[in-house]
Amino acid sequence: MAPGFFKGILFVLAACLIWGLIFVVPHFMEGFSSIEIATGRYFFYGIVSLCLFFKSKSFPIHAWAKSLLYSLIYAIGYYPCVILGLRYATPPICALIMGIGPITIALYGNWKEKECSYRSLVLPSLLIFLGLAIINGPALFASQTPSTYLLGLATCFIALFTFSWYVVINARFLKNNRDISSSGWSTLNGVTTLFWVILFVLGTGLFFKESLDIGKYLTMTSQLGGFLAGCAILGVVCSWLGIYLWNLATLHLPVSFAGQLTIFETIFGLLFIYLLEQRLPTLLECAGITLFLIAIGEGIRQSSKLSPSHS
Repeated sequence: MAPGFFKGILFVLAACLIWGLIFVVPHFMEGFSSIEIATGRYFFYGIVSLCLFFKSKSFPIHAWAKSLLYSLIYAIGYYPCVILGLRYATPPICALIMGIGPITIALYGNWKEKECSYRSLVLPSLLIFLGLAIINGPALFASQTPSTYLLGLATCFIALFTFSWYVVINARFLKNNRDISSSGWSTLNGVTTLFWVILFVLGTGLFFKESLDIGKYLTMTSQLGGFLAGCAILGVVCSWLGIYLWNLATLHLPVSFAGQLTIFETIFGLLFIYLLEQRLPTLLECAGITLFLIAIGEGIRQSSKLSPSHS
């Protein structure tokens, strides 16, 4: 088992720990819409990336083109839908639906890369799905507003499929372009994300200025302070640092296995939610998390022999 394999696992765990914050940080940003939170997050991501960009070497044209496409889909299709899911389907449900990501990433990644037989993915995928069903079931039937809840579910699934596509396609790009560093790619993505953010803000100000409430940004209040702090955490830590760590991980692990490890984003997200709500997980939640961990163990057993020899 190559040393790089364990290094890759540590990078994934660190990235997932950071990404788990996205399920709780928006709770401290009351009074701001999902679009405002997403825009603020990617604005901070873009600004810190722009500062780092001037210390980076130049990037080829094809890298700029790919980054523009990836950042558009990731910024517009993923996180705004996560925020909507958090607000309409509740944080635990959003975290758990996003937990299907390890299955979709593993299956889609293996379809693109053909790293292993699909048979080796069946057991970990079934265990993850069963764990999700055990935890998700009670909340699904307890919903008091079915139409709103279904809207939350729909946006969660859009976020899930967008994230799965991005993870696989991003890993392929890095492995096929090893002259571009993990930090450089994270920085370039941030710069192109800033381009889309500026374009979005200008378009919103031009066509929807009547619905904008600029006043709440002009006076510093505790609510605005919480919003800015939350955006900074989401943009600098969850986006730039999290993507950088994930980029490093994809250089050491098969994407089908790295995808399975993203279940830790769900686990860490749930742990943060339990801390926020000051409660312990229920027996069903414990059972679901246990199945997640068993699935990860099985994934490690199946995938360690497939790991690249990069160190």
